[in-house]
Amino acid sequence: MSGCVVWLTGLPSSGKSTLAARVATRLRAQDIPVSLLDGDEVRAALSPSPGYDDASRLHFYRTLAGLAALLAAQGQVVLVPATAHRRVYRDTARELAPRYLEVYVATPVEVCAERDAKGLYEASDDGDVAHLPGVGTRYDVPESPDVVAEMGADETAVDAILRAIPI
Repeated sequence: MSGCVVWLTGLPSSGKSTLAARVATRLRAQDIPVSLLDGDEVRAALSPSPGYDDASRLHFYRTLAGLAALLAAQGQVVLVPATAHRRVYRDTARELAPRYLEVYVATPVEVCAERDAKGLYEASDDGDVAHLPGVGTRYDVPESPDVVAEMGADETAVDAILRAIPI
């Protein structure tokens, strides 16, 4: 099997990680080698911890895309739930990956704010988080994603992702 990178993009708290976990469970049930590189978990594992300014984000997403491409080149299906709010970040991942699928988790910002377990939206409203994608800084909506998942809990999207993966 040829590996591929499946990048799940959307606003913070849109349901990217939940959707990726559901896809990973289905792939593992089929004995398909899969890795899940959650953007928040990878960010927390890096030392020094990357910042959130433009240069740091560019470096972080380049690193994340490189890790995903490395694993995909070894035959893994690599699920990457990561906001990557600028198109350039996702374009870099597309360029590096042996095969690339883009999934847009389309969840309105109001719903994301309601779901927000980390308190990012409230912190943004309070002025403590200055550059929250979709609130304090723009989010570049994908122009032509391979799959659109509504609200992150879309079983149709899980099936569409599984059909799109080159197995």
